[in-house]
Amino acid sequence: QAVRERKEVIDRTLPDFLDVLAVVVSAGLGFRQALDRVAEKYEGPWADELRITLRQMDVGVSRRQAFDELRRRNSSEQVAQFVSALQQGEELGSPIADTLIQLANDMRRTDAQNARRRAAKTIPKATMVTLVFMLPATMILIATGMFLGSGTDFGSILGR
Repeated sequence: QAVRERKEVIDRTLPDFLDVLAVVVSAGLGFRQALDRVAEKYEGPWADELRITLRQMDVGVSRRQAFDELRRRNSSEQVAQFVSALQQGEELGSPIADTLIQLANDMRRTDAQNARRRAAKTIPKATMVTLVFMLPATMILIATGMFLGSGTDFGSILGR
């Protein structure tokens, strides 16, 4: 449960983090310094993971290896996308700010699709709850109303 909640928090905060990181990189700060500065401002599991990655780079681990370790530590698909995009951008020499913005937009789109899927799955459950609880209660109310409203002397019918 805790692992799943941690993953959800990371998935929820990652797109906003990427937007802020893109702005800081666009402002002229180097990627490593921008990553450090933005990680200081954030709190939570994603910021903790980034601090671990930054400390690994501080002690001499290569950037590629540090981000591979970040991907290994997290089961989140969005973290894997982030690391892959960074590494591909580094290899191809594409502007990192544009890559980060596009990645954040893709993550938000994926989150919205997942939310729609989860909502579609809950509709049958809500229908079942309605059927199980509301239908019998409604039938009891109708039968009681018919009984009380009929004006029939059920005592004479039952022999009393």
